[in-house]
Amino acid sequence: MDDVLLSIDGIEVGQDGTIPLSSDRPYERISKSYLITRHRVGKSVDLGIIRDGEEMTLQVPLRANRYLCPVYDQFDAHPSYVICGGCIFVPMSWPWISAHRKKGIPSYSAMSSDPANGDEQVIVLSKVLADEVNVGYHNKQYLILRSVNGTKPSNMRDLVRLIIKGGKLPNLEFRCYMVNQEYCEQLICLDVNEVKEAEERILKQHMVASWCSAECFPPELKKDDDDSETKT
Repeated sequence: MDDVLLSIDGIEVGQDGTIPLSSDRPYERISKSYLITRHRVGKSVDLGIIRDGEEMTLQVPLRANRYLCPVYDQFDAHPSYVICGGCIFVPMSWPWISAHRKKGIPSYSAMSSDPANGDEQVIVLSKVLADEVNVGYHNKQYLILRSVNGTKPSNMRDLVRLIIKGGKLPNLEFRCYMVNQEYCEQLICLDVNEVKEAEERILKQHMVASWCSAECFPPELKKDDDDSETKT
């Protein structure tokens, strides 16, 4: 809106975006971000601005920044994952990147600071658990997932929806690309019937309890499963 920021909580903001350190040390200045970060999420701050030549004060509630590549996992969070035909998909995050940095993982810096739109996530093919169902794809890893059967998943739950929907088709097609190489697409095509037959074998061999973590399973599908179990 081309607003001009004048003050935060009544404290004047300089043209260089700094504020006085304190009333006792007015000539020592620090970044204006201090006035924001000292509050908790949910609190409000008063912003003095000029808009269309008119001075006004806005009360703005504080919200946590959300990035496509989260800096931290949630508190007490379990790893999020989806396994399909031995392909392990995970949401991109800095803890995951740090855990794999020594293994030749590519740089995700170009997208790490991009803001997330709602519950949007970047989904990564972390690795492929070798099995006869995915012969030819064993070495694929660290790829960004673009689409499942032509549809782009917006997050991990959306990925689960697309995989379940794709279970009614002959094949599942995962289209991926390397970071900063969007033009160079890589295709993973799996036979649906073979994937279903291999699921129990792959999970048992690698001691994995479920094909997806609990938080990745869409609540509306879980309700359908509960209803079907009740009916039987």
